[in-house]
Amino acid sequence: MGRDALDRYYTPDALAEACLSLMLGDLPWPDCLRFAEPCCGGGAFGRAARRLMPSRVRVKGCDLDPEASPGFAFDVCSLDDWRSGGLDLIATNPPYKNVYEGVLKMRALQLESGAARLGLLLRATTIEQIMCSDDPPDEIYVSRQRPRWGGAGGAACSSGDTCGSAFSVWHLDWRPRTTTIKGMPDWRPRGRALRPAHAARPPP
Repeated sequence: MGRDALDRYYTPDALAEACLSLMLGDLPWPDCLRFAEPCCGGGAFGRAARRLMPSRVRVKGCDLDPEASPGFAFDVCSLDDWRSGGLDLIATNPPYKNVYEGVLKMRALQLESGAARLGLLLRATTIEQIMCSDDPPDEIYVSRQRPRWGGAGGAACSSGDTCGSAFSVWHLDWRPRTTTIKGMPDWRPRGRALRPAHAARPPP
C-alpha cells in the first residue's frame, strides 16, 4: 500500500476513548475543561472527550487536511501557526512521518498553552528512541491490540495497515523523571484466544 501523502491514519473511536480515560486519571479537572486535538483528522480524541465529559468540555482542533471531518469545528492550519493559550488537555494521533519533530512541536504547544497533560498515540517502534530522549514521557500505556487505522470520519483514508501502538503522556512540569510503563486495558472485544501451551492436542 502506498503511503498517504498527508499521512492520514485515523484513530478508531474506541482506542481514543481508552487512551483519554487513562490520561484523565483522578486529577481535579476544572468544571469546563479546555481540550485540544491537533492533527484532528477524523476527530476521535475530540469526540471521546465529549463522550467522557459531555457537560464540561470545550473542544477545539486543527489539521492540515481541508477535507478532515472531525465532527467539531477545526482550523485548517499548520502546527507552526497554531498557538493557543489556556488549554487543560491535549491529545492526538500525530503524523508518523517526522514523528520526533512532531513530538517536539506538541511539547512546545503544551508548555506555551499551560496544558496539564499531553497525550500522543505513537507506534510502538518509536518508544525506545523517545524513552532515550532528553524529554521522555511520564507514562506509557502499551496496547496489546493492534488498531486498523480507519475510524469514524476517515472512511476515505482508512488503511488495512496494523501496527503496535502505545499512548505516551507528558505532564506539564519539567523535572527529572522515571517513565512508568503499563499495559493498556483492552479497548475492543477479544478475538479467539491462543491455545494454552500445556493444552497439547490428543494423540491421533
